[in-house]
Amino acid sequence: MDWHAWHAGYADPESELGRRLTVVQRQLRGALDGMPPGPIRAISVCAGQGHDIIGVLSEHPRRADVSARLVELDPQNVALAQSAARAIGLEGVEAVAADASLTDAYIGAAPADVVIVCGVFGNIAAEDIANTIEQLGQLCAPRATVIWTRHRRAPDLVAQIRAAFERAGFAELAFEDAPPFAIASNRLQRAPEPLRAGVKLFDFIGYEALWPHLSAGERTALGALFRADSSLVELVEAMRAMPYGLPSEPTVESMLLQARGTSAGKHLFLAQVLAQRFPQAEPAIVHRVHRLDRARAQELFGTAIARTIPDEGLVDVHRYLTIALDGRRIELDVTLSGEPWDGRSPLALVCGPGRDYPAGGDPDADLQALEREHCYAPARAPFLVALAAAGAPPS
Repeated sequence: MDWHAWHAGYADPESELGRRLTVVQRQLRGALDGMPPGPIRAISVCAGQGHDIIGVLSEHPRRADVSARLVELDPQNVALAQSAARAIGLEGVEAVAADASLTDAYIGAAPADVVIVCGVFGNIAAEDIANTIEQLGQLCAPRATVIWTRHRRAPDLVAQIRAAFERAGFAELAFEDAPPFAIASNRLQRAPEPLRAGVKLFDFIGYEALWPHLSAGERTALGALFRADSSLVELVEAMRAMPYGLPSEPTVESMLLQARGTSAGKHLFLAQVLAQRFPQAEPAIVHRVHRLDRARAQELFGTAIARTIPDEGLVDVHRYLTIALDGRRIELDVTLSGEPWDGRSPLALVCGPGRDYPAGGDPDADLQALEREHCYAPARAPFLVALAAAGAPPS
């Protein structure tokens, strides 16, 4: 998984990740505000780029009292967290590249007064969630505060997680919803345990934990998106295998969380991944303004969506890629699955003829501008509703 690209969602405070971050930071400030005078130790499990704790400490009056260890496996995110902490003088914050699932990563940092477990429970199996909560006492100082998050998509395990914290001796201090996430703080009420080296807390299984509505074959097909050694062909085929549908938000993050995407999200993500892993491909995003008629909609999307197309058709904006390959540029359209790609030939566009507009530095802004200029919103609205309904997982 390109965990560096994943963090782009935090830049928008109104995105799902941005809203979650706001609540996590609020609860973290509250925890720091309630600490007695003296040193404060903090641990962040699977810390990413450290947006939560670094963002709070940047202006908190107790910043000089806090020493924190941010444990993260992705080296690029570790470097970014280190740079962010040093840039604002947080000498007590260290970001380390280590396996957060093993207690060895916390030797020298535990016991901590604050433990942050955000973005973890949505990426591990239910039994590992229970095990992690049971073992958290090893990371905690007396009366430590644990801040955790979990998405509320099916299967919604939030009620079970809250009960597991209670059984493990953690009293709930705060609980908030920032859809689709729940964020809570719990305080250790029992005696903490000594840290034992070599204890396995969980196996990070990634987005497969978020995709119970997909078959095992579909999850396997999408796996190449998150492997660092995937070939160009494997990445393209995995993106084509992503089920077609409109996610709840028009972002890459929502597409990955919900395992459904349209031409916009699929090609934006693929362009980001190819630019990092295969820069020689020089991926370029292109938008095509075209007219979708009912017959073509029936062929591509089925009857339910085709019914929303007016008799005269519907003007829409389609996104695709061009890449450099063997000294030439070819078109790639990964919107829908089809015959396996040979790794050399263009992948035909699923849309019809139209006018092309190469995207600039902000492809989403370009797309929105083209939609405002060329698309008739009232006619297009039923089409978008049908796309969202078609791609939604079963309740």
